Amino acid sequence: MRGTWIILLIMVFIGAGMYFWFTRKPKPAHSDTIVFKNTADSIVKKMQVYLGDDPKEVMYLDSAWMLSDSTPLKKVLDGVPQDTMNKQYSNITLFITYDHQSYYDLELQKPDPKQAYTISLEVEPMSDSDTLVVDGLIIPQKGDAMHFASPMMKMYSRFVITYNHKLPQPPPDSTAIRGHEPSKTITILKN
Repeated sequence: MRGTWIILLIMVFIGAGMYFWFTRKPKPAHSDTIVFKNTADSIVKKMQVYLGDDPKEVMYLDSAWMLSDSTPLKKVLDGVPQDTMNKQYSNITLFITYDHQSYYDLELQKPDPKQAYTISLEVEPMSDSDTLVVDGLIIPQKGDAMHFASPMMKMYSRFVITYNHKLPQPPPDSTAIRGHEPSKTITILKN
């Protein structure tokens, strides 16, 4: 009889321990994570990710990404499937490049810089051409995930990307004809 009570008490303690272990809240992450999933290793080895802190204009000059003041962009990921970066930002742009041949720029705006994001990317070639497609999922620590998919753009040896929506607005002109203004302009300096 005494053995039954001892076994019962041990089972209650184990059950209580399992309950508290599995219901504990995860610790907040110290950084954002960028990961390439379901992407061939041959593609991942040629992938690079650069980070621009709220850039208004970015230049690509013969395999080097830099801001308009010639400050080089920070390389976050270089040929590896996963890495982390600082999560303390509100507006950044990630430049995802493949072998200095194609790129995709991803603008991220965080409402809360303390919240960590997991950026999951899948890069694969289109079936009917040599164009690569980026399929991504941005998963915040709290809230809903955001999915995006887009083809990567061809890179030229020298070009400039200007984010028009981040530039100061020109003074209003009453005689100007208003049309659609693009959010960014790509200027090719050298083919």
